[in-house]
Amino acid sequence: MISFKPSLKVTDLTVLRGENTVFSEQFHSGLNIISGENSSGKSSIMDFIFYGLGGDLAEHQWRETSLLCSDVLITVQLSGNTLTLKRGIEPKKFRPMEIFFGEHSEALSAPISQWENYPYSRGGGTNKKESFSQAIFRQLGLPEVRIEEQNVKITIHQLLRLLYSDQLTSVERIFRQQQPDDATTRSTVGDILLGAYSDDFYSATLRIKEADDELKSILAQIKSIRDRYQVNGHPLTSEWLSSEISSLNEEISLITQEIEALEDQIFSTQFEDRLTLNDQEKTYEALVKLQTQLGDIRSKLDATELDISEAAEFIAAMERKVDDLTNAKAVVEEYEYLDFDICPACLGLVDDQKLEGGCSLCKQPFQRSAVIDRSARMLNEAIRQRDRSINIQNERVAEKKKLIQKLEKTRLLWEDASRHYSIALRSPTTELRSRLRDLTRKAGYKNRQLEEVVTKQSIVEELRQLGETRSDLEAEISALRSVIEREKRQNIERKSLARQKIEEIVLGFLHDDLDRQSTFKNATKVDFDFEGDRLSVDGESFFSASSMVYLRNSFLAAFHFASALDRNFGHPRFLLMDTIEDKGMEQERSKHFQRLLAHRSKNTNSDHQIIIATSMIAEELNTPEFVIGQHYTHENRTLKIKS
Repeated sequence: MISFKPSLKVTDLTVLRGENTVFSEQFHSGLNIISGENSSGKSSIMDFIFYGLGGDLAEHQWRETSLLCSDVLITVQLSGNTLTLKRGIEPKKFRPMEIFFGEHSEALSAPISQWENYPYSRGGGTNKKESFSQAIFRQLGLPEVRIEEQNVKITIHQLLRLLYSDQLTSVERIFRQQQPDDATTRSTVGDILLGAYSDDFYSATLRIKEADDELKSILAQIKSIRDRYQVNGHPLTSEWLSSEISSLNEEISLITQEIEALEDQIFSTQFEDRLTLNDQEKTYEALVKLQTQLGDIRSKLDATELDISEAAEFIAAMERKVDDLTNAKAVVEEYEYLDFDICPACLGLVDDQKLEGGCSLCKQPFQRSAVIDRSARMLNEAIRQRDRSINIQNERVAEKKKLIQKLEKTRLLWEDASRHYSIALRSPTTELRSRLRDLTRKAGYKNRQLEEVVTKQSIVEELRQLGETRSDLEAEISALRSVIEREKRQNIERKSLARQKIEEIVLGFLHDDLDRQSTFKNATKVDFDFEGDRLSVDGESFFSASSMVYLRNSFLAAFHFASALDRNFGHPRFLLMDTIEDKGMEQERSKHFQRLLAHRSKNTNSDHQIIIATSMIAEELNTPEFVIGQHYTHENRTLKIKS
């Protein structure tokens, strides 16, 4: 049996009421039928599957009997990875989920410490907790798609709306009904399931939005700095800065020479008095303060650089670990087990005493499913650690940049203060103080001018770095636009091909229907519009209620079987159909549709799963090969709840 990715398959479902099990059954690949009388609890089980997989139920959608239960546990295989999902039953929206990486039997007895808790949506703040939809999509191999206009991500709930045909949704709709609803979300979900939303396309569309925002921020910073630090109405440039610094240094040098000449004259005439120590003390205090600041900044910078270096090694190690775990998982999925003749650690010969069903190295019992589960769990945790470390590393790099700029600015201020202090030490007070003070004031003024100009040096450097960042972002955005345009063309081609395959199978279901709707028997074209949430046959959209049910179920089944024939679909090859004989469909027509499902399922060579509920099971399908559990009645209901 061929396995396509993504794939979703339910293997076990358990519903609890406190410590008591009120429902527990296993499911298999292909067609699964839950059979029972009306109002025997079939729809409750279908809703539990939908809810357990991550679907969202509004308060009014919960059945009274279902709310007597406490938890639903559902074990699934997501593209070959076995996980058990657990959700508490409450009539509230957006409930969290717990995930256990392993089989159903292990999950039922596992302590709470082995379960990982995931919220319905990703949290905010520094330590952003990923949602259960993100975890499930990662295991499925589906992209995490964001709808930029609404700043929301597509959730597993949104995908399940096109994989679950429930009783409450109007028959003319394609998607399971919800409020609020919007056309953009439906269109995006349709594209994902058709396979017309590649990882490259999503990554590029997500990154180009971020890059555009970053570029706007950079351009705003450049404009703000240039407007704020204009010189005589002209933008601040490195050329002007170099010229101004050179000119001021020359003027300061000439003033310093005059001061030194005056000092020599004063000393030669025996004037030994010096300026008051007040100026010297103030200058010295400023110098010591700047020296301390330099030391603190250098210390913080050294610590930050050390953290960045160590974190870079850790991130690189986590990248290697993710690659190793991914490769290891692929090896385990491909081979039953690996048989070693030579130990990969010491290169010694491995003892040839073999344990049947055991590892050739450690001689421990080998369970392929347990190894795959353990590998998936380790891979999931490694990816989460790597992503958290990258986010923190980005913050450290930004802090390093700020510290470097602060260090350069403080160093220039320190050099200016040091020069000013040297002059203060040499400044005598004599009867020529007036001339000397004039020169000192002039020197101080020029030094302040130089200080202001030198301060702008860090601004010019910041402008240079911002300019480089702008160029890099503009180049990246240009490349991303090319990727998006290329992927758009491919996605258009992909959608056209996928829609043709679905239409062909829908027409097959319509042509094979009992002679109840002439339009179906003679149909030549089926159109489906995800954005408008409607179906039409040869341009007609209105039929009898039972025929609308047949058309909707035929479309959902055709979508499912088309994905089972073509690996390029993003559809997870999973379908839930509750009470397929809804809206007055006659018994024989319902049974006929069941037979069509069973026939197509048996003749499909890839792994897939359909779960249906019916009160009118076709006689030849009423066998353990198809039926899950018992035939449920009012006396023998699905949920064994004792009063």
